[in-house]
Amino acid sequence: MSYNYYAENNEYNECSARGACSLAPKVSSLQEVLIIFFRQISYYAQKLDEFDRDISSVTEKIVSGLASIISTTDYTDEQLLNMVSMYYNLLVKTKRDYISICKENNKRAEELKFGLKITPQMNLSAIIAQGERIFLEKYRKTPSSLKNMTEILLFVLKSICINILELKSLEENDEIAVKSVMSGLDILNSPKLNISAVKNTIKELVDVNRSLIDRISEVQVKRFGKIEKKSVSHSTSSGKAILVSGNNMSNLMSLLKEVENKDIDIYTHDDLLIAHAFESFNKIKQLKGHYGICSENCVLDFATFPGAILLTQNSYRNVEYLYRGRLFTTDDIQPKGVIKLENNDYSKLIESAENAKGFAKGRKLHDETVGYNEEELSRLVDLLAKNFHENKFEKLIIIGHTIKNYKQDEYFEKLLKLSTEKNYVISFSYSCQNDNCVFINLANSLPRIYSVLKRLFRDIPLDSARVAFFITKCDVTSISHMISLKKLGAKNIFLSNCQPKINPSITSTLRSIYGIKLITNPEDDIKSF
Repeated sequence: MSYNYYAENNEYNECSARGACSLAPKVSSLQEVLIIFFRQISYYAQKLDEFDRDISSVTEKIVSGLASIISTTDYTDEQLLNMVSMYYNLLVKTKRDYISICKENNKRAEELKFGLKITPQMNLSAIIAQGERIFLEKYRKTPSSLKNMTEILLFVLKSICINILELKSLEENDEIAVKSVMSGLDILNSPKLNISAVKNTIKELVDVNRSLIDRISEVQVKRFGKIEKKSVSHSTSSGKAILVSGNNMSNLMSLLKEVENKDIDIYTHDDLLIAHAFESFNKIKQLKGHYGICSENCVLDFATFPGAILLTQNSYRNVEYLYRGRLFTTDDIQPKGVIKLENNDYSKLIESAENAKGFAKGRKLHDETVGYNEEELSRLVDLLAKNFHENKFEKLIIIGHTIKNYKQDEYFEKLLKLSTEKNYVISFSYSCQNDNCVFINLANSLPRIYSVLKRLFRDIPLDSARVAFFITKCDVTSISHMISLKKLGAKNIFLSNCQPKINPSITSTLRSIYGIKLITNPEDDIKSF
C-alpha cells in the first residue's frame, strides 16, 4: 500500500511505526540525574536572587533543560555526557557563587546535601548508575501517592517551560513564570515533602501556565495578524522544497523571509498547519501548503519528503531511523544526525534543499479548512449560550485536541451517534458532520483553542454538570490543562488511554486526586455525566 493510504486513513502514528514511545532506560536514568541538578541549581539561584544577583543566564538554562533535554531521547552517549557535564558545572558554579556572597555579607551559607559523586574522569554509565542508586533510595522511602504527585508536578513544570520558550520565540518574556519554575523545582529539595505541599504548588503553577498561554495567544495575533478561515492545500508542486515541522511560527516566518527571492517552496508539517490561518502567512507565495496528515507520524512524513527538513525550536521528534544530511534544527541541543543552525542562519538548510532532488512532479490531494471566521464564531457562541440556558440540549461536549488513530475515530463516531439532538458537541479534533456538532480545526494550537473556550465559557458556566471535556492528546501539556480545568470547576473530564506516554500509576493518581475519568466506551461514558 502507498504512503498516502496510511496518511489519509490516519492509522499509524510514530509509536506504531517505531514500535514504542517509552523512553530508553539509559535516558530515563539520566533524566533522574538531571532533575537532581535542576532542583539544586534552582535552590542556589533563588538564594543568589535574594542578594540581588543576576541569575538570568542560570534560569534560561534551567528552562531550556526542562523543556527540551528532558523531552528528547535521540542523543548520542557523547551528547548525553556533555549535558551532564554542562549542568553539573552550572550547579558547582551557582553553589560556589552563593557561598562566596554569603562570606562577603557575613551570612551562614545553607547548603544542600548533593548525594552524587561525579568527577571529570567518570563515564556516562557510572554517572547513570549513581542516578539510579539515588532514585531507588528516594523512592523506597517515598509513598507511591507522593511519588506520582511529584511526577505530575514535573509534567506541569515542563509544560510551563515549553510555553516560556514559545513566548520567547515571539520576543516576549515572562519573569513571573520563570520564577515559578525555579520555586516549583526547589520544593523537591524539601526533606519533609508531602502531598499537600505538592498539590498546592501544582495548583499555583497551572494558573501560571494558563496565563502564559493567554499571553502567547495575544502576542501571536499581534505579530502575525488576525485568524481567518483558510483552505489549506495538501497538494505538492514540482520543484525544490523545505518541510518545516513543529509549532514554532517565528522560525517559519524567518525562513520564509530568507527564501523570498529563491525558487524554493515551503511546506508546513505537524502543528504548524495553524500558521496558514494567520493573516501574515497568507500573503507569502512561497508557503505552498501542508505536507502529511498524521501529526505524530514524522517517520513516514519525513522519509517521503524529497527536500530539506527543519525541526523548529521545541519540536521533539525521534529521528534515529531517518537518513542524515537533510535534517536541521534551531534547538540548542540537537539529536544525533541533525544539523544545528546557529543564530537563525538558514543558509545550510537552504543549500541542502537546493541540492536535494525535490518533487519531480506535483501531486493533487485534498484541501483542508483551518481556522475560523470571527463573525461566524461569535454567532455560534451566542446561539449556543442561548440554547444552553433555555435547555434546548442536555449536554455540551468538548473534544480536543487532534485525533491520532482509528480507535479514537471509532469511539467518537459512536459517541456522536448517541448524542443525537439531546447533546451538542464542539470538536477541535474529530471532524464531525452532524447537525448537533461543529468542528473547529485549530491544528493543536492551544493558544487558539483557549481563546475559543474563553469566549464560550463567558456565557456558559464551565462548572455545570452538563459540560464535559474529552482530552484526546496525550503529551506533556495535557496534565496541566486537565488540572487547570478542574481548578476552574469542570465536573467531567475524560482522558484517553495514554500508555505508554503517561504511566498508568500517574493516571490513577489523576483519577483519585483530581477526579479525572478515563475513557472507557461511549455508552457508559455519556451516561456517567
